[in-house]
This record gives sequence, C-alpha cells and structure tokens, in this order.
Amino acid sequence: MKKLILGIGLLVASCVVAKSTPSTLTAWVLTGSWQHPDSQHSPFTTIDSVRKWEATQTDMVFGSLQDLTANKNTVAIGYMYAHKFDCRPDEQLGWIADRAYQQDIPLETAFLHYQQDTIVALPDLSSGLHYLLQGEPLLSLYVHQQNYATARLPLQIQVNDQLITHFAYPITSLLVTASKPPRISIPILDEDSAIKEWREITIQWQQTDQGWLAQLSRPFSLLNNRPVYRGRSLNTGDKSLQAGFRPWSLQLTWSEPTQVERIATEPWLELDSYDDQTVMVFPGWDPANDRDSDGYIDSKEWQQRANKKASARFPHQARLIPTGKMWSGSCWYRTNFSDAKFNQLHASWYQFDWQRQGLSGAYNDDMAKLLGKNQFTLFQGGLIREMVPLIAGELDAEQKYGQQLAQFFTEIKHQTKTQYLAANISELNLWQYQAWPQELKQVVNVWLREHYLYPAIGLAQLQHYWEHFALMAQGDISLVMSSTKTGLSQQYPSQQQAWQQDITTGLALYYLFNVPQQTYYHSWNQTFVYGSGNTKFNPQNPVSSTWYQSGVPKNWAYYPQHMLAVDIGEPTLPPDGYRLVKWVSEKAKANSQDTQLGTIPIYPSHWFWLKRDGWWDDIPKEGVIARQYSKGLVLYRASREAKQSSFYQVEPINIELPELYQRVNFDGTLSPASQQISIKGYEGIVLKRYDGTEP
Repeated sequence: MKKLILGIGLLVASCVVAKSTPSTLTAWVLTGSWQHPDSQHSPFTTIDSVRKWEATQTDMVFGSLQDLTANKNTVAIGYMYAHKFDCRPDEQLGWIADRAYQQDIPLETAFLHYQQDTIVALPDLSSGLHYLLQGEPLLSLYVHQQNYATARLPLQIQVNDQLITHFAYPITSLLVTASKPPRISIPILDEDSAIKEWREITIQWQQTDQGWLAQLSRPFSLLNNRPVYRGRSLNTGDKSLQAGFRPWSLQLTWSEPTQVERIATEPWLELDSYDDQTVMVFPGWDPANDRDSDGYIDSKEWQQRANKKASARFPHQARLIPTGKMWSGSCWYRTNFSDAKFNQLHASWYQFDWQRQGLSGAYNDDMAKLLGKNQFTLFQGGLIREMVPLIAGELDAEQKYGQQLAQFFTEIKHQTKTQYLAANISELNLWQYQAWPQELKQVVNVWLREHYLYPAIGLAQLQHYWEHFALMAQGDISLVMSSTKTGLSQQYPSQQQAWQQDITTGLALYYLFNVPQQTYYHSWNQTFVYGSGNTKFNPQNPVSSTWYQSGVPKNWAYYPQHMLAVDIGEPTLPPDGYRLVKWVSEKAKANSQDTQLGTIPIYPSHWFWLKRDGWWDDIPKEGVIARQYSKGLVLYRASREAKQSSFYQVEPINIELPELYQRVNFDGTLSPASQQISIKGYEGIVLKRYDGTEP
C-alpha cells in the first residue's frame, strides 16, 4: 500500500520490515525531534535508523519527514494555521511582509482590527503575551569593535560600543533601564530602504521607576527599514528578518561605560479586572480618526477624533488576539481574509513553502477556534473593522469568517493544485456545528480526527459518530487517531500489558471506522504533544509517563505493527440474524447499513450488536458492537457512558461468535480457534477468521 522510499539504504536486520498493513492505510502525525534511541528497548541504534523506519512504515504523513526526497516519495501533508500570524514575526510573516512591500500592500492588511476599544476575557495568561505586554524589541544587536552579536541583556556597554535594536512595529516611546540614558540615532535610508547612516536626534529623557523614558518624534515612528547597514546585515539569525521583514530600528550609544538591563517601548495592551475576571483591554483603530491618512493619530488628530470610542494611535495596536484558552507560550493575531489581493499573496507563501519541502498539501489546525465565543468572550466593544458590522465572539462573525477562510482555501488550491487540503476537526460534527458554513465542508477534502477514539469511549458517543461516515460518503480522506487517554495505561503506567491493551483496543475501534483507501490509522499516547522523540517513564510521577519504558521511539512504541500485519480483509455485510446498530442524530435515526441519515448521505458501516443489555433503547446501557471483515471480525464492549473507571472492573463476559475465529494478539500471534470469546469492560478485540490451520 506504500511506495517504498528509494535510496534510503538498508537498516539493521531487526528493522528491515517492509510495510505490511493489508487491511488499512497508516499515517504519522508531526514527525520530527528525533532522539537517540535506547537499543535495549527497541531495535534501533541510531537516529538515522529511526527516521528511515518511519519513512518506510507510512502511507501518509501529517506534517513532514523533514527530508525533501522522503516527502516526495510519500504523501506529506504539512502543518498550517492559516487563521493566525504570530505576534512575534516569524519566517512566514517576514516572507509575506517582504512581498507585500514589493506589491505595495500595507502589511496591516494581513490582520483583523478592532474598530472600537474592546475588553476581552483572558482566562489564561500565556507567556507568549509577555512580548507585547512588556514592549520587547524583536531583536537587539551588540556592536563591539565592528563585531555583531545578539545583545543578551543585562550587558556592560563600553564607550565605543553600540546597541542596535529592532522593533516589529512603529514606536513613539523608548524605555531604557540603565544607570545613564543613551544617545539615540535614527536610520537614514537609501533608495532601497537600507540604512546608509545613523543620525543622532535630540531627546528629552524622563527618569521613572522603571528607567529612562523618552518620547520619540513622529517622523521616526513611521520609518521602517531593511536591516542592512552599508551592505552589512544587522541580523544575527532572526528568521523573520532573514525572510525580508522590515523593522523599526534605533542605534543607542553611551558616553561612559554603562550596565544596560532592559530596552523596551511602552505597551498599548492592558490587563485589568472585570466582574472578578482577568481581562485584556485593546484600543480600537478607526481610519476616520487618521485625518491625514499617515497611519498615526497625532496629538491634534487625537483631540479631534471622529470616533471617540477608538483610542489606538497605530493600527497594529488594534489587531485581534484570540485570548480564549490560549496555547502555552502562544500569542497570535487573527488573519484577515477579506482582501483578495492579500489573499493571493498569502496563498503564494504556501505554494513556496510546500515546494521547498516536497509537500503534497497541508492540514489547518484548530478549526473549531475561529472568531467564536470560545476565543473571544467580550465585555465591551468587539466591532471588527474589516467585517463591519460584525462583532468578534458572535456566531454571525464566526460564520462569515468561516466563509472567508473557505475562499482563501480555494485560492490555495488554485495556486498549488493540491489534492490534499486538510483540517483538524478532532471530534467536531460539521453537520451540527453552526459555526462551520457549507463552503468549508466543500473545500476541505482531508480530515484529521485528533484523539477521535480512546479506550473508554462510550456507546452513546460511538452511535453519534455517524458524521465520520458522512464525510466518507463525500469521498473524503480521514486520519482517524486512536489515543491511550482514559485507558488502563493511565491507571497502571508501569505495566506493559496496560499499554498494549489500550493500543489493541484502539486498533479494534479504528477497524470499526475503517473505510478502505479513505481512512488512515494513527496510534498515539494520552498527550497532544507529537513527534518522533523517545518515550519517558517517570517513577516519581508515573501518570505523566508516555510509556512503561524510557528511550523508545514513540511512533514505534504505539504502532502495533505485528497486529497490523495480520490480514483481516475488508469490511463486509454483517452475518444474518444480528441486530444492526443505530445512528442517532439531533434530527434523525438510521441503521448502520443505511446510506442516508435524514437528508445526509452516509457510508454504510455495517455495525451490528453481538450482545447488548436490553433491546428497547437505541443506545443500550452496555453492549458489544461488532463489524465483520472478509477475513476477520472486530469487537468493542462498552457502557453507554464514556470514561467510567468502574466499567474497567466489571466481570468479563463470554459471547458466542458467528463462526470460528482466532484472537490476534499484540505480538501478531493467533490464539487457538474458538467460537466463543471472553471480553472485558472497555475492551476491543481483533479476530482473524479461522482458515483451518492452527498457529
């Protein structure tokens, strides 16, 4: 099922196993961050051997193998997050900014802005916000005897030394924490916007409890430059500057040796308390207040503002930042998709990035976090300048934003000609999620179902998972992830058998959802941190462990390659005489053999009840769901409710099978043939139809 990568060489004998997954396709998620393996616990001795094994054991990668040739020899779907830009510019924003300058597109076109002063709930203060809240520069350089180095403050500055500081936005104030204030020089630019000389300006310094504070003149605040001085790069490795981002730069010098502790500008964002909640206060930007259209509200314009509810001096101060449930260490701006010219430029970044990496497409993350209330809980304001009259956090704004995002995805597909535009929707039911417009369902054709299945999933949840088969009826592709969260491995993290049972159950659950040539299997641990690094067992805090041993490559640990090698065929019709499982939705019901749920086409799953507690309710108190394969059978026993730790302790039950089967063990061996099986609570089992030969 997988084109083997050419030219990768031979691995050690224990690793040279051609990919053999006759009954499904498989995929990795975000490979990378390889570590030297512990050869006592795995067949690998080097990082390279792990990488080569991963490259040969997958049909698709959500992410990248981080090798151009390897990516081209598989289907590598890279990572993207189109609806955000990082607050601290990165390579992507630098690349886009450089081309925006060339095409005379204002960089602020990239972002959504509040048009009025806005107060938003901040349930978690991410450390990534410190960059803005503390007014940090993008990069500072220490120049000593014409040698350039990153300035890592605090720093002792000598008389002939300079500090060159780059800000990612225009500033009107400078705060320097030092024993003495510096002299400030601003850049004088050549015709190519590089710095041809530094010109000292006169500054009035005010001493504050934080240091020396200076108010800068308006002309400087509107000048940005290429970080080049007389042909020499003023950069020590910042990727945004390397890619073409143009900062606002200053040169600082001192007339005597000085200890410099900090360089910053006054922040415009404020933290406050509102109804006993921490909130963030954003100033709004209204172009009507900028009478001379120079991108800055000066003192005179400030006094004569047409919109008194908008107090931002610069447009960048009003950029939307999603503050609900922020990722650790993150700070993001919401992307503007309402400008067609910028959308074309933005999409060209993905064309460039995919080509250089050998990617076939990409998957967009966090597709349930757009402009809704889960990201923007407002106490005041919220009017979005680019989407007037819509308000951040309200359903109509989120739906409109989803339509704009769909149009942007269409532009990406047009430019890249990709067949693989994916979205991470986890457990989201797109037919019951109002924020997702029809346009998004139509433009995306590959789905990442992150942590979709887990060992203690309940019958009620499974019988509402018809939406997976609705996506399959559209002909789409789906990576169905099975994780160990809520499993026995979290109760008994030091026990090998607990981990193996969770993975076995996860594979059985996946086989319930498998659609040949459309679904891809991925097995993972209980966390949302992906990669190719090694497992960890923590004796001091076992529940934080990601395996019962340390030093094992994660993808190898969670990948039941011996079970996958057993051919159970393809899903088939259920045997005669068994009751079909019912799908349950908000508006309709259907049997698992049906091709329609109300007005929604669905792919028939052919699930049936091997055993259930009572026959009246659509969703029983407990039961065993089964799915027949042409050469096997898969089972899962659960209660109606999910994550009931007590259900792990219920007595095993013996159930009759439709014919003779052999249990597929974790090591790929087959148990003796039987027409009866014992199954525990929240347990999944994979069976091979008996072919007349005992193991």
